[in-house]
Amino acid sequence: MKTILVLTDFSKLSKVAVSYAIGIAKKMESKIILASVINASASSNARANWKKLADEMVKSAQRDADQLMTEIKKQLGSVEITYQSILGFPMADMIDEFAQKNKVDLIIMGTKGATGLKKVTMGSNAAAVIDSSSVPVIVVPGDNTFKAIKNIVYATDFTNLAKEIKTMTRFARHFDAPIHVLHVVRDGTKSDMERMEQNMAKVAAKEQSTSAAKIHFHVVKNENTAKAVDKFVVDNKADILTMFTHRLDFYEKLFGKSITRQLAFHSTVPLLTFNKTNLKLK
Repeated sequence: MKTILVLTDFSKLSKVAVSYAIGIAKKMESKIILASVINASASSNARANWKKLADEMVKSAQRDADQLMTEIKKQLGSVEITYQSILGFPMADMIDEFAQKNKVDLIIMGTKGATGLKKVTMGSNAAAVIDSSSVPVIVVPGDNTFKAIKNIVYATDFTNLAKEIKTMTRFARHFDAPIHVLHVVRDGTKSDMERMEQNMAKVAAKEQSTSAAKIHFHVVKNENTAKAVDKFVVDNKADILTMFTHRLDFYEKLFGKSITRQLAFHSTVPLLTFNKTNLKLK
């Protein structure tokens, strides 16, 4: 049985992610670990008092978790769910450590759904988890509800396409959904783009034939990759967007050039990410 870790702060936003995770768990025949992260860091001088405060925070989170699990009991059906607190800082590192220790296969969390500082904070938390995670992460926008995944868009930079397609077909198999492989270029003629689509199909041909996956290839021209991906998702009525990302280096963190993290803020559908730096693709 697979294990899904669902992150929550018991807000309305995070409850959207919990509801979405239940839908995924039913399809993937998975159990759910519901978890909240509590900052348990403190200086040595304040450690004694902080421990008391941390204990109270854990107890409060447990009460909130008990109430939430009562609320979703009917929705769960046969899905097994448990709750645990994750103590420590920084948040993203503690989450990844917990995921590895508990053999988690997938992390699901919410983002956006708010305005101003709260929106930035939610988006930043999602980006931090994506950056640190050694397991796949699904980020669920605040206005989403789970619906059957019938259309998957996989945006690729064409690096390691064969291995990534193999990973994608394993995910798509749970939903019997077609995969639309999308590559965005800044320039090129129509014939150039058609040849590129043919080359993409050749690279993925082995996996497509062995898995019987329904895979379609698309090359679109646009100088703004994030906007092009977002438009393709809307035009093709995608139910989930998938990307393979990597750990941010100093300059990317400074200038914010990651396409994946832009979409973690702005995507209109759930975003599934695989971190190529931390995740060993088979």
